[in-house]
Amino acid sequence: MNPQIDELLQSFEASAKNTRGRYNEFLAHVYVVFDKQITLCRTDCMMNKYKKMRMEVLRYIVAHEKEIIKRLNK
Repeated sequence: MNPQIDELLQSFEASAKNTRGRYNEFLAHVYVVFDKQITLCRTDCMMNKYKKMRMEVLRYIVAHEKEIIKRLNK
């Protein structure tokens, strides 16, 4: 699995009880983490880098939904 995903999974704490709710909270968590990085950047080059990373990670999470759900349920 992607090392960025592993790091994000470790920093995530779910409050939802059901599987779909955890998955949706995780998607929001990923977006917020990258959004914080983007707002801290001062140069457009770094902002674009984090925006690109955010989109790639979100695409990966959506494409591998079942695998992510399994990891969230552990």
